[in-house]
Amino acid sequence: MQDLMSTAPTVLVFATGGTIGMRRTDRGLAPDPAFPDALDALVASICAPLAADYRVNHLSPAIDSANADADTAPRIARAIGARARTVRPRGVVVTHGTDTLAYTAARLAFELADLGMPVVLTGSQLPYGDAESDARANLALAIRAALRAKPDAPVSIAFGGALLPAVRATKFQADAFEAFRAERPLAPSRVGLIGADAAPADPGDPARVIPFRFAPGTTAADLRAASAGEPDGIVLECYGSGNAPMAKPGMAAALRDLCAELPVVAVTQCATGGVDFARYAVGHELEAAGVIDGGDMTIEAALAKLGYALDRGAQGASLRGIMSFNLVGELG
Repeated sequence: MQDLMSTAPTVLVFATGGTIGMRRTDRGLAPDPAFPDALDALVASICAPLAADYRVNHLSPAIDSANADADTAPRIARAIGARARTVRPRGVVVTHGTDTLAYTAARLAFELADLGMPVVLTGSQLPYGDAESDARANLALAIRAALRAKPDAPVSIAFGGALLPAVRATKFQADAFEAFRAERPLAPSRVGLIGADAAPADPGDPARVIPFRFAPGTTAADLRAASAGEPDGIVLECYGSGNAPMAKPGMAAALRDLCAELPVVAVTQCATGGVDFARYAVGHELEAAGVIDGGDMTIEAALAKLGYALDRGAQGASLRGIMSFNLVGELG
């Protein structure tokens, strides 16, 4: 670790778990107890030629990103906020498992929009110790971006040689180094609008928002079952420009009942484009049932934004307004 009195720019590296910090065992990849020291050395070797200081922190306990839950991203955000206020770094780098990295990144884009410093997420497809690992390249890209971006730069993902906006990114490759892509452009943001509506909810009781994907064969009973676990919100992954099998028996009634219980947002299953309820008659039916138009948000961004809004107490017309406003570039 560098001298605390140094005037060099500092990067805060916040490790949360994931493949980057694992090693190969007879039972598959598992967390490597030597990773904290190895990460410190790796960050030092990247920062030295950049004339930068660094601090490394580890989320305890580390998470397997496949086990991320509703509080994972908000908890990471709280930890980063507290540490950043103490260290006051030039930028923040978060290492995270790739499975749910896009989901966490999208939520952090809302949670840390007013942090006042760049936040960049990264990870790797192979453990740091593998000879062909992408860990060093991704970490180096993330550190450079965190040190050089403007203080109000949007939260981003550094991976596979690309720097992508968090609220537009999705994972599309299971094993290739270029694992993430962002098909939709980042829109101009309107940061701060949500703060006028309500204060943050109890951090120990985060909203749980889940997706529901329409497919041929989906029935009204399937849709009703989506609320059986009592989620706080649902994001519908619809066909095309916001279509659903409304001719299925009971589907319209199921949607109306669901929307009466909790907020329901519609996004498209397509990689580009967005929802347009006015385009087809079934879109009008969705809107009439009470479904909120999610525009061209990715599924990750829609889940993150709805959870973020609910955690701040937004509901009813206020919630609908928030979901239709572009806050951090998530909505074109």
